[in-house]
Amino acid sequence: MANLFFRSPLSLSLMGALVSGLSWLGVCPRALALTTDQIVAKLNQIPVFMVHDAKGEQLKAVSETDQKVQAPVVFLDGPTAAQVVQRLQSQGQQAKIDVVDLGSIYKQSAADGTAGPLLYFPINTELTTAEKLQPGFKGVPLFIPRRGQSDSYLPFVQDNQVSLPMFFSRDDLQTYLNWVFKDNPNGAKEIVVEVRSLEWLLGAMAAAKDTTMNNQLQQIRLFPSTQVLDFLNTIQTQQQSKPQAPASAPAQNRAQPGPAPQPRP
Repeated sequence: MANLFFRSPLSLSLMGALVSGLSWLGVCPRALALTTDQIVAKLNQIPVFMVHDAKGEQLKAVSETDQKVQAPVVFLDGPTAAQVVQRLQSQGQQAKIDVVDLGSIYKQSAADGTAGPLLYFPINTELTTAEKLQPGFKGVPLFIPRRGQSDSYLPFVQDNQVSLPMFFSRDDLQTYLNWVFKDNPNGAKEIVVEVRSLEWLLGAMAAAKDTTMNNQLQQIRLFPSTQVLDFLNTIQTQQQSKPQAPASAPAQNRAQPGPAPQPRP
């Protein structure tokens, strides 16, 4: 993949490991397997981080090989977003982190026919884990439990509703497995962890026409990373302790994610 760099009003070179695992994703124009509202409902519990300047302009990346290809940068990893802000500020540029739910980003892109692709920064530690499970993996990893013997997905059951769980954190998936198999340790041994990318999932939800695939997509439930939620709570606490400042980002880009589901059956 070509090296990427930020253009004005915010500019920053992305070097080395910071670039690894990045993935571009645009809104698929084909007929929807799930409606936009159905997709948004699955994404609006997932907090992500955007970097804005003092005027509310989003940080964008531009391909070095094609100047016409540029995209807003979406950070799944809060600490990485904070690192980028620190680097921008050290260069004399004003920048801040805004918390957005992934559903709002998707809805805005789907509603804007001129919207370009999005560029995702995965959680670095989760990407490393995904690469160990699946060498060469690229993108934002989602960890999915399957039963090895039957090759079926391990469901998530709550209030008599069955869903197909996908975790942004491998550790959170393990917490869920430990809970499910608390009284049956041998049952946990047959579980195989499958890795899929968020980019694949969004593309599938927007375009899949196979009935079986469509039914599975309807059942998917995404669980945000506990570490990301902890980071979110930290920055919200810090912001609340400071004097209130005028908003720098458009209202639709500052939507706060609702209460996140917890990995419990």
